[in-house]
Amino acid sequence: MNKLFYILYTIVLVGLFASCDPIQNDMGYGTVITSADQLQATVTNVMDGTKKTNKVIVHCTSPVNCQWTDGVNTSVGTDTTMILMKTGTLKVTLNTMTVDGTKLTRDYSVQVDEIKFPIAPQFEFFTALSSKTWTWTDAEKCFGNGGGGDTKPAWWTLTATDITGQCADKKLPAEGLGATMKFRLDNGLFLDKITADNKTTTGKFKFDMTAGKAGWSIGTLTVINTNILCGYDFNATGLTPWTTYNIISLDANKMVLGVQEHAPNSNYWYYVFKAL
Repeated sequence: MNKLFYILYTIVLVGLFASCDPIQNDMGYGTVITSADQLQATVTNVMDGTKKTNKVIVHCTSPVNCQWTDGVNTSVGTDTTMILMKTGTLKVTLNTMTVDGTKLTRDYSVQVDEIKFPIAPQFEFFTALSSKTWTWTDAEKCFGNGGGGDTKPAWWTLTATDITGQCADKKLPAEGLGATMKFRLDNGLFLDKITADNKTTTGKFKFDMTAGKAGWSIGTLTVINTNILCGYDFNATGLTPWTTYNIISLDANKMVLGVQEHAPNSNYWYYVFKAL
């Protein structure tokens, strides 16, 4: 009886091991990917007649987890779509993780002939879908402070002509008149701050049009590794730099930003820029 039991037990174990191959059978995986050149993926434009549009279908058949990015937007999945931001020859990057945790990256070149599928208008406002230069406005007061509900400098205010002297008092003379900011869309969102003495600091920027404060701002602008012109808390020790600004208004020609001073102060600083 015991001998029969062990025979049956052995048959069951053999059957279990024979059917237990999760990589090849249960999960549908084949050979484990070990290098980026083994990735099997495509990036294909949606066509408008003979023109390649800014909507692409990204598809990967390799056994990996997929994240796709054009440097601005990100999509996750083995079979999904992306809306690209501009025309020309662009780069789409596939970031993957294999079943053993290895991270692999591969770039794909894609041509875009036309912007057929809509993108957020702020991309064009900031960058003209390529690069766009902004500086202090000379049509009105361009810098100063005010209350939380104001839409421009309201209390202590400066014109573009005045601002160089004020910046000099704060040891920032080159960020006044003649200084510029170049917002660029180039496989990512980049910001070059170019001071009046031709020194450039380059970083990145991003915006969030869902983060506005009702009745006052329409979104936020965040800068990384650089700053906007005179983007510092003038009343804080050491000229503390700000990184996130409220977008009070923005169109193709004018940008108004606001940011709250350090606690316990409640006033705001306002910046008004024009597009060149």
